[in-house]
Amino acid sequence: MDVEEADDSHIASATASEVSLGSLHELKRKAQEKLSSLTQTISPESSAKRSRICTESFSTYKALVKSYKFELWAGNEISPRELAVYGWECKAKDQVRCIACRQFLCTSVPKITDVAIDVYNRCIRRIREQILSSHLLTCLYRSKPLEFKHDIDEDFLNDVVRPRISTYDVEGLEMKMIVPELVRKNTERVKLSSGHSVVGASLGWSIETETIAGRKQFVAVCEYCARSFVLGYTDFDPVKTHQRWCPLLDINDDGAPLWMVIYMRMSPSMHQKTSPISIKDVERAKRLLSRSLSVISRETLCDSQ
Repeated sequence: MDVEEADDSHIASATASEVSLGSLHELKRKAQEKLSSLTQTISPESSAKRSRICTESFSTYKALVKSYKFELWAGNEISPRELAVYGWECKAKDQVRCIACRQFLCTSVPKITDVAIDVYNRCIRRIREQILSSHLLTCLYRSKPLEFKHDIDEDFLNDVVRPRISTYDVEGLEMKMIVPELVRKNTERVKLSSGHSVVGASLGWSIETETIAGRKQFVAVCEYCARSFVLGYTDFDPVKTHQRWCPLLDINDDGAPLWMVIYMRMSPSMHQKTSPISIKDVERAKRLLSRSLSVISRETLCDSQ
């Protein structure tokens, strides 16, 4: 009986050791992937190439998402973003077509009040599966959806954000903007740029002039969700006016929305507190990580023996 208990104890110890080592290897793999990604980000050559691809993808995405007019898409559970990143352009009410393989997809579902909730949800799931499967097997968008993960660097600020800020410099523009809570909180902690133009541009809004009912009107327009808002009549909430699926509202690993990352990057005080990361810094971090995990692995093995 004692021998059996000893064997069971040994097996349990070995299993725990394998689990611990497996977890360590997985953590090491993920950490190295992050560091490799950071290396690519700060490499000038790869950064320039990625920036070009990102610009091209974003241009395509913007054109596609604009095709989802309110009268054609109001009330549809499937968001234009879900379809646009896979190359689908809205052609009619609840009808989309791929710009590459020219296949059509119907996105209509029964009214939620007319069917059981499980039936409705099943219809939604089927359409989401068809967003991918309805493409031809050889279609580009079947295997490679549009990606435009911006590097929030000086090039992005100069090429995208600052030109957006300049659209606010127009005579007669009245901004009744509600300053986001996140901005007010951070303004107390760090001296961030608090001008309406910086807040609005960081949130993706540019100012355009349109003639509506015979009168010139200033309109805030978002390129990411194609939402527009006529200014000067009611208070403009630059966060809540976005579509709920707008990419600028996406939350990163640190719990911050993309627009806030852009806004903080626009602050001179933030630049003074952080120094740029070099490739040498990343390589040094890689070596330290590898040594640390190797030591932990050896200690785990010794403890299990």
